[in-house]
Amino acid sequence: MAWDDASGVMLCRRDSGHGGRAIVLVHELGGSLDSWDKVANPLESQWRVLRYDQRGHGLAEKPRTPCTLDDQARDLGAVLAAAGVPLPCLLVGAAAGAAIVVSYALRHPDRVAGLVLCPPALGADPQRRAYLDERSRMAVDQGMRAVADASLANSYPPGIRRDAAAFDAYRARFLGCDPVGYAHANQALAHAELDGRLADLRCPVLVVAGRHDVLRPPAYARRIADAIPGARYTEIDSGHLMAVQAPTALAQAIAAHGATLSWGDEQCNNKA
Repeated sequence: MAWDDASGVMLCRRDSGHGGRAIVLVHELGGSLDSWDKVANPLESQWRVLRYDQRGHGLAEKPRTPCTLDDQARDLGAVLAAAGVPLPCLLVGAAAGAAIVVSYALRHPDRVAGLVLCPPALGADPQRRAYLDERSRMAVDQGMRAVADASLANSYPPGIRRDAAAFDAYRARFLGCDPVGYAHANQALAHAELDGRLADLRCPVLVVAGRHDVLRPPAYARRIADAIPGARYTEIDSGHLMAVQAPTALAQAIAAHGATLSWGDEQCNNKA
């Protein structure tokens, strides 16, 4: 574990694996770098794997000021620079983490070899925005337990809780999330506006949908893929939180996408 506050917020990161090419894993809203445990492990034999706790999550600092998607993308850049990640790298974003990696790739196309969006959650329509607003208020006013069961009923429904220990561990981490940080991340997602910019992505993109995802169902993920020039689309047997619900299948999809990328003869200097 290592910490750095180059972005003005103290962030915690975990670096593992080896090799000259890096995969960077960006977790979901309400998650932490621990969400990636069973995805990172099989990738480490071939790649350098970096993951971090976003502001307001895990062991990162818990600011009391709101943040935007731009702030989150700058945090990602600060983590890459602090860790000395060789660029370009492969960025993998889970759910709201996908919005962060897309935002970063739009800002810095030369630093990104490819993207995996698993699944993409790139903003909110008015109905979803109202839901995120209400969920934020409940978390701040009543704590994470007030929103946990309803949230997990959608993102981790009973029908896919095949690994009871994995579900229990995820729920425990979710309950430990900072309510204010969680609310700020909800609001950053609620006000993200990326749909109109997807055609500007220049790196190879893989969109991964969960067949049982009721929050961002395959039809939504397919629409995102169709809006990105040259994007590939695949589905796996998972719900919304595929890093914990289908880690083996997701790791295989990430590795397969990484193997198709043109990393360049020489990787650029780290100026994230």
